[in-house]
Amino acid sequence: MSEQQGKITETLSFGPWNAVVSYGAVRDHHALGNPEPTGRVLVAQLKDNQFLVTGFSCRVDFQPAAAGQHRQFLRVEEGSYENGVFKFLRIWNGDETDWGLNFGAEPVVLRVSLATY
Repeated sequence: MSEQQGKITETLSFGPWNAVVSYGAVRDHHALGNPEPTGRVLVAQLKDNQFLVTGFSCRVDFQPAAAGQHRQFLRVEEGSYENGVFKFLRIWNGDETDWGLNFGAEPVVLRVSLATY
């Protein structure tokens, strides 16, 4: 998905999960859109509660589709794929995931495991 002028947020539905994409968002502030519509994101569901996410100039957060539930990041792994196999690099900590998954100018690949409470 790519950012379109004037469209600050978009929601992708994955059954029990919604991936909310915000453009021009910074850590603890609402999205305003990027000065130029340069944000990009790719979200792919790997399992029921696991996603592959990559992008730049955007924030991705997950919300349960069911009312009254909250999301919890069980594990957010940064890595890469080599010959079709995910190669783990590091785990993102709570400070990096509190406000969602923020992607800057350099894209990273994240394997995200979620739960509800």
